[in-house]
Amino acid sequence: MTKTANIIRFDPNGPDGLEVWEQMDYASLVSGEPVQRGHLYHEIEGEGYMAGVWDCTAFVDQMMPYPVDEYMLLLKGSVIMVLPDGTEIEVKAGDAFVIPKGFMCQWKQPELVLKYFMILDGPTPTAENASLQRIAVPDLTGPSADVADRRTDFLNAAGTMSVDLVTYGAVQMPAAPASKHQLISVLDGALALHDGEEAHSFAAGETAYLHQGDSAGWTTSEGTRLLIASYTSP
Repeated sequence: MTKTANIIRFDPNGPDGLEVWEQMDYASLVSGEPVQRGHLYHEIEGEGYMAGVWDCTAFVDQMMPYPVDEYMLLLKGSVIMVLPDGTEIEVKAGDAFVIPKGFMCQWKQPELVLKYFMILDGPTPTAENASLQRIAVPDLTGPSADVADRRTDFLNAAGTMSVDLVTYGAVQMPAAPASKHQLISVLDGALALHDGEEAHSFAAGETAYLHQGDSAGWTTSEGTRLLIASYTSP
């Protein structure tokens, strides 16, 4: 799948329901016979990039290097990420997290999980970068802000994929081409993206997608907080 509409509203059920995806190799798992379904809202095959929605039944994977940079926003269920030293990181519905490519960990999923995701299968990272040495779990709590502010919680080795928590006051920004592909989840407040023909409104708990190069104006209400995962195409 390539680019479709200018501004997309992510739906946890996909536009027409989720499709059953290719079966995992059960023999390679520690336990489980998972069934996975999903929908790709955007894919650039030549760049190893995709963004969409996925659900899957319970399973436990092997301890191994994670194969991609992946940002995830959990909508249902929970995941326990186990590190080589035995440390466990539990992520629950409502949390976001990022696993960097090559990071050694084990995926333990005790129940059905539903998530939005952004994946980049780029070159193997070699840079010294703190984001590559941990599973990033952004802190999404805290009061809304009335002034613009940005906190970066993840940056991949190439500097092409990032996850940022952004706050805004009541502002209106004129239309301009997007410098990157953006998966935008509204945590508080309200966001409207204007594509030149109509305003697409997103309330707290809703997620938008904007393609790199497409023009959009932004309007936010006072105290808006956005969690933005982004990827910059070459």
